[in-house]
Amino acid sequence: MIHKDTDLLTVVRGFDFSETAVYEAGKTEWNARYGYEPMVRAFYCKELSGFTTTELHDYLATAERASTLGFDPDQFAGDKTAPGRTTLGRAWRDRFPNRLQAFIRISAECILAVAHEMGNPLGLRALHPEDKSDLSNRSEQRYVTGKAKDVTEALCQIVFPAIDLDRPDDGTRYDDTAFLDLQSYLGLTGTAANQGSRIFDEETTRENGGPDGDTHLHYIKQLEAMEIASMVNGAIGTMMWAAEQYYSIDRHVDVAIDITYIAYYGDRDEFQMSTGAPPSKSYSWCYKMATVSIVGKEVKFTLGMRPLRGYIPRRVLVEQLLEIASDHVSIGTVYADAEFDGVGVIHAVEEAGLFYLIRKSSDDPVKRFVQDMDHDVGVKQNHEMEGTIVGGSVTVTPTLVGVPSDRKEGATVTFVTNLSVSDATKKARGRTRRVMRRYARRWGIENSYKSIKDFLAWTTSRNTAVRVFYFGFAVILYDMWLLVDLLVQVSLDIDQRLKPRVPARTFLNIVRKEVPVT
Repeated sequence: MIHKDTDLLTVVRGFDFSETAVYEAGKTEWNARYGYEPMVRAFYCKELSGFTTTELHDYLATAERASTLGFDPDQFAGDKTAPGRTTLGRAWRDRFPNRLQAFIRISAECILAVAHEMGNPLGLRALHPEDKSDLSNRSEQRYVTGKAKDVTEALCQIVFPAIDLDRPDDGTRYDDTAFLDLQSYLGLTGTAANQGSRIFDEETTRENGGPDGDTHLHYIKQLEAMEIASMVNGAIGTMMWAAEQYYSIDRHVDVAIDITYIAYYGDRDEFQMSTGAPPSKSYSWCYKMATVSIVGKEVKFTLGMRPLRGYIPRRVLVEQLLEIASDHVSIGTVYADAEFDGVGVIHAVEEAGLFYLIRKSSDDPVKRFVQDMDHDVGVKQNHEMEGTIVGGSVTVTPTLVGVPSDRKEGATVTFVTNLSVSDATKKARGRTRRVMRRYARRWGIENSYKSIKDFLAWTTSRNTAVRVFYFGFAVILYDMWLLVDLLVQVSLDIDQRLKPRVPARTFLNIVRKEVPVT
């Protein structure tokens, strides 16, 4: 019965009790004037949704819902369509046998487990915000810890199935969740596979223990890098979908496209992903991961990732990342640093019908523009740039903007954009400067990368799949932490969510201690 979009009433109304002995036993003892079957169905609604008795009464106040469950409005006086709060409470306490109460509770948990597997919101009630704005400090901390645990467990149950290690269906000692629990443990403790697997085996509550490090790496190495990225992006999509079921993530968001560098100290000849690091880094070689992330003030989810192996045109990379992001949000402005300053990228973003603000690298035309600026803010409309993409040459004409640097006195930083800006008047120049300051939002992604690396398991492996899997799983854990914290703060009615209420370390401990299942 349960599919991704099946609603609560459809599920509960579809129950068939004809062969359920405990139901039939309770039915023979029932002597109240309101229906037995609709009352049982009502309490399934309560258990499956996590309603209080008052919330259940409010839910049944809608005539259509009450009649769907089988209540007869002719049984109730006035404008009532279903039993009152006290009647509901008395029915559960005094009229339902203990065996029936236990049966409803236990079977409801089984139904929720099925809903989890199907990705149905019915199985995600832990994600539902609650009004906890009036808690004392001590009670609030207990609530934060408890809610973070419940949400983390719920997310793991819907996210982990998106990661398929392509293992045999039969003849295996461990299921996939054992490997994913181990990977979580490695990322959360910063340990390598062999050392971490030994500690995990000692701590896990799994009956068969945990897989050893070599077995864990064996299955990861069989995966292709882009296959891993696809699974990671699918898991991220599942989390975004779950988030949108319960509270608003602004569908019109600004995003940043960026590349993170992760140091590599091994033999470069034996690792295909290793490339030269930028001069500003303290290491010579690295591997690169591209991401697209929301860069709002409150929500900084990583929407997608892609490993960089060898050369890929920046235009193609941008197209791929924007396609991933557009599956989840409506994109407003695209931010990127000077690494994405190019005709192909600008052409791709304009073809997608998006606004952009990209840091402009210095060349002779840009140097002349800066030298000729009459004010500290300068704007050149239709700055012509020519280049070659697949299919031939192309010309783009973005607006070139120069503004004072916030980091170096007397310096000018330049951007290309299609946002509306001008330097015609003092007021216009002030507005242009404010528009360019929006680029500072992109710096949030740098903090995101630092946090992602906090969830990154330690490895010296030269295998590409291992490196990509470890990074992708760190992104999943990072997004999960943000989602847990966001839901907790919504429940606490915190409007300006600028500081995490669930510290990363608290989240790490919750996943480490609570998520592995027997």
